[in-house]
Amino acid sequence: MLKAKGEIMFTVDGKNYISDQLRPAFMFAEGLLFSGNIFSNDDMYYHGQAYDVDIEFFTVNDEAYSWLKPILKDDMSMPMCAGRKILGISKLRDFEYISAQ
Repeated sequence: MLKAKGEIMFTVDGKNYISDQLRPAFMFAEGLLFSGNIFSNDDMYYHGQAYDVDIEFFTVNDEAYSWLKPILKDDMSMPMCAGRKILGISKLRDFEYISAQ
């Protein structure tokens, strides 16, 4: 599992999101999406506001991490998606990979 600290902001249609119902995909590179559980002290995320969060990418295993490792950079910006729809933007930093082995 890949863990990261970061900042998120939702930019779509003025819509607000309930935090415990949210698991967007993060676009690390073209065609390289991974879902992430977002954790914060906030119960609701409001459109246009930035939030400090922790994110756990539970689907990143050893093989996936080998693809991601060269891409990961502190303060990297990436879109957050639901299907093909971009919900907002994230800035991730402080990555830590925890191997299942």
